[in-house]
Amino acid sequence: MAAAAQWKCGAGLGYTRYCVWRLLSMLSLLLLLASCTSIPDTYAPPVQRCPLRGPEPSPVTHFVAMNAPSAEAHFVRGVSPHLEAGTWRWVEPRAELMFRLESKQHLRFVMEFAIPEVTFAQRGPVVLSVAINGNLLERTRYDKGGEYRFEKPVPAEWLRTDFHNYVALEVDKPWLAPQDGARLGFILKSAGFLE
Repeated sequence: MAAAAQWKCGAGLGYTRYCVWRLLSMLSLLLLLASCTSIPDTYAPPVQRCPLRGPEPSPVTHFVAMNAPSAEAHFVRGVSPHLEAGTWRWVEPRAELMFRLESKQHLRFVMEFAIPEVTFAQRGPVVLSVAINGNLLERTRYDKGGEYRFEKPVPAEWLRTDFHNYVALEVDKPWLAPQDGARLGFILKSAGFLE
């Protein structure tokens, strides 16, 4: 009779107690096998780290206008922190600026500046010296006031790309401002290195 019940259950012709028991035991076995997985070990979450970044880009560049937002990053000494008329700054009789270069070949030092006519009544003609990294580039005499553009090629061996380049600007005679007695040199609009 068991063989007959097995045959009927296998043939799908009817349900007998033996057939139901067999189906339930097969399903139980399948469920048991499916649930036989190990519970994974618990782990702490991975350490959170900030992404690696290089150094922040330097605001010091090869050229600066005195009204640029990063202008003061170029000042070493002797340049007024106060922007006048939105475009220029006073410099003391000796001022120093710094610049960063990507290349040293075929560069000219360029500077736009002014010497107020009113200063000549007190100090007369002035001599302006420009030195790059301690090397005298030019010494020029100015006999009258006005706006000027200084431009001269710089020997590549004077310049460096791995560190700042320092430019010293110096006038031989300061002008004493009548309001506060400040010792001033000239008015600077822009300076730096151009190809």
